[in-house]
Amino acid sequence: MNNILYIVWSDNNNIGIPIIDEQHRGIISTINSLHYFIQTGHGDEIIKPTMIILEQYVDIHFKTEEALMKKANYPDIKDHIVMHKKLVEKTKNLSIYASSNNDSNIILKFLKEWWLGHINKEDVKYAPFLKKLLDSKSF
Repeated sequence: MNNILYIVWSDNNNIGIPIIDEQHRGIISTINSLHYFIQTGHGDEIIKPTMIILEQYVDIHFKTEEALMKKANYPDIKDHIVMHKKLVEKTKNLSIYASSNNDSNIILKFLKEWWLGHINKEDVKYAPFLKKLLDSKSF
């Protein structure tokens, strides 16, 4: 078996908002679970339930982010929400493709690239606004 973890979480991935960082780690954990089952030869049978869990958790996460961005008056909230919607749609489409073609690696690769890119390039943009909100104690 190769490396059990597909994505190794690093403190560099933290954006400094505890609830958001915790949810990001949860999403990465789910992706790592899918990778584990692929490595052990059970990816095709576990992809559907794993994707259901991931979709539900991502929905909770995006609602959390969007509510905090709104409360913090984040100026680029509309663009960020559009990114969220695109991720959900692409994930659903790839999940259907992966399930029907027994190709769980395609969804795994997409999830790793998207999530790490999104966290480290996009989510860091709103972090200062949320930190200011949390520091103001009006949260």
